[in-house]
Amino acid sequence: MKDKKNRVFLIGVRLKSISKEYYEESMQELFHLADTAGTKCVGTFVQTLETPNITNYIGKGKLEEIRDLAKEKEVDTIIFNNNLSPSQSRNISDFTCCNVVDRTELILDIFAKHARTKQAKLQVELAQLEYAYTKLKRMWKHLSRIKGGIGFRGPGETQIEVDRREIRRKTEYLQKKLEEIEKTSFTKRKKRSGVISVALVGYTNAGKSTLFNTLTHENRYTADQLFATLDSKTRLFPTENKEKLVITDTIGFIRELPHKLVTSFQTTLLEVLEADLLLHVVDVAHPNLEDLIDSVNGVLKEIGVGDKNVLIVFNKIDKMSGTGFKFLKKKLTGIYPDSIFLSAKDRDGISGLYAKIDEFIRKSKTTIRLKIPVRMQKLISFVYSNSEILVEEYDEKENAYDLEILIKKRFIPAIKEQMEKEELMAYLEI
Repeated sequence: MKDKKNRVFLIGVRLKSISKEYYEESMQELFHLADTAGTKCVGTFVQTLETPNITNYIGKGKLEEIRDLAKEKEVDTIIFNNNLSPSQSRNISDFTCCNVVDRTELILDIFAKHARTKQAKLQVELAQLEYAYTKLKRMWKHLSRIKGGIGFRGPGETQIEVDRREIRRKTEYLQKKLEEIEKTSFTKRKKRSGVISVALVGYTNAGKSTLFNTLTHENRYTADQLFATLDSKTRLFPTENKEKLVITDTIGFIRELPHKLVTSFQTTLLEVLEADLLLHVVDVAHPNLEDLIDSVNGVLKEIGVGDKNVLIVFNKIDKMSGTGFKFLKKKLTGIYPDSIFLSAKDRDGISGLYAKIDEFIRKSKTTIRLKIPVRMQKLISFVYSNSEILVEEYDEKENAYDLEILIKKRFIPAIKEQMEKEELMAYLEI
């Protein structure tokens, strides 16, 4: 989309299998997405159908109405709340003489607009190219390319074949660059493997970045719009008991987050995969907050972290008051008994969050005794890198280290596995 304020219509097709309330909220979300993309919404249209129209997705009569009003109101772009096939996009565009954007393309556009770091820009470009590969449009701005020469079949080749081959070539290049960045990120994560790690997750615009700033005294960009920040950022987090801990702010989730984005952002989401604790930040003032919680849980499950330790953080209590909030808080506490209520903006309730994190740290570690033969250098290195050594003695007779250590419980299975291979379980005391 252009930087100027495009005049747009928002179009939705609600299938009868989807509740009216759910789809109305989805359309409201589309409005916020369009606003974040820098457009001006001139009108909204929703049609209920049993199944989408194969040719135009929406009914022909409704499409004629949209075409006529678009001309009258000088609308140049039509944004669909649904994903369209290449032929549907082309047919709608030809009929209405408007640019046609579907939900995934809109989200990709916002991600491109808000990407700041090299990694995020590469991830967004990769997602855009992968989506373009399955949905090439004649209005798509072609990548610069060399015509003719080795690797190109010549003038007999169709434009779409040239485009697709160029996308594959550039996709491979981007994947290689991201792999290089991932190697650097892996090294950084490995260096802090013995440190408790916390990751902020949540629906977009729940206040994660504001909470991150409050806890780390950073000045990370925040705004009251969807996907204000995309790049993950990790900082040391000073706890009250002086425990070493790092906290990471991650990208926000959304309903029906395009799968291409989830896969392209796997490098960023590794911070979530490897975190010891997830702080699931929820906008307590949102009218359908439980649906948003379910949406985030769905994405967490998709990326393989559905069984992580999670602390629900109900944020933005500064927007709530009165008996209505008291009733809601009582209800949510009953459903999520270990949750915390706070205002990241006003710091109200932050001390309670510190207490919850300290409680988690205490529960996440345990003291064990073990004797490791000197020959098991790999295990010795792992133990020294990932635990606090409380007692250290050397047994000359058995040529082994006799240790008492304080270690994260999640590391114990790895230690057991190594000792079982050497048939040394008798040396491990938990």
